Amino acid sequence: MPNDIARLPPTAAADSTQPLPSSVARALRQAEDDAHPDIPWRPPAVLPPAEALQAALALLTPRPAADRTIAACLAALVIAFEPNTRLSPEATRLRFEVWKDANGDLGDGLWNEATARAIRTLKWMPKPAELRGLVGPMLEARALRRKRCERMLAELERRRRAPPPPPIEPLEVRLATVVALYRKHGLTADAERVQRELDQLTGRRAAS
Repeated sequence: MPNDIARLPPTAAADSTQPLPSSVARALRQAEDDAHPDIPWRPPAVLPPAEALQAALALLTPRPAADRTIAACLAALVIAFEPNTRLSPEATRLRFEVWKDANGDLGDGLWNEATARAIRTLKWMPKPAELRGLVGPMLEARALRRKRCERMLAELERRRRAPPPPPIEPLEVRLATVVALYRKHGLTADAERVQRELDQLTGRRAAS
């Protein structure tokens, strides 16, 4: 699949509003569909590739919002809610730093989303915490998906390091072991019954 392993260009800022690699998106969607408060989540039997998980983690751990994004969003909020407000340059810089410290971790995508929601739904200029609350569910979902991607990546590494399972003994060997155990414990009838099964199996194998 073309989107299965996403490689971010070196100049592109990771952003949790961008689509995740398809294999990771499927695993996370299944985890959300199967989620139950009383049952701990476990990584799926079939895991996404490591490169897809690493790309998803980059998207789910966005860089802090750029100063240009914060300034543009604050300007839009002021125009929408406080069109007649005039602040001094020093007060404007202070307001910018307060909002940046409070919500810089949202990243560019969620800053833009929160600003758009505020303008559409609020009547008054939001406080930094109120703006953050507008995308609170998205923040929580992002953190949960990041945690699950980290667990899937760790599970991939655990499986890679796990020793291979022991080889399965042929059926003839297992039947011969059962016959020996029955005879050891004096279960003659059972030993003869299993021995007949073993003779039939080896006869069929020899004939084929």
